[in-house]
Amino acid sequence: MTPPQGQDSLAPRPRAVYRKRHRLTHSNEFKAVYETKLKKPVGPIVVFALPNKLDHPRLGLSVGRRVGGAVTRNAVKRRLRDAFRRIAAKWPEKKAGLDLVIVVRPHETRSPASYQSMIESAIDRLTKHIEKLSDEPET
Repeated sequence: MTPPQGQDSLAPRPRAVYRKRHRLTHSNEFKAVYETKLKKPVGPIVVFALPNKLDHPRLGLSVGRRVGGAVTRNAVKRRLRDAFRRIAAKWPEKKAGLDLVIVVRPHETRSPASYQSMIESAIDRLTKHIEKLSDEPET
């Protein structure tokens, strides 16, 4: 039995995936993001941003040994990637992309939902700051 026309609730949703195109992989990409000096600290993470010419965001993670042992660091990275994956899946098509680098400070591991809300908060604040900078006339 096929669903009636116009019912989107039964239509399959696009899967939220973390593909290679969503990653920052090279040191020069990280360096470019750091050099813009656009950063917003939110709890135990600091989010750096750089507008890109893509229609999607990209993520780079920096999780140092001070955060904990390998198991803890990998758990934090998995949860941050999961949070980012959900954010990227609902990224508006017409919205310009951002290159994001998340630097993690030592803390107790949190849930992906907690990291997602922190990242979304930082993205909102960074986006407003970027728009404000682009509206200012150059002297």
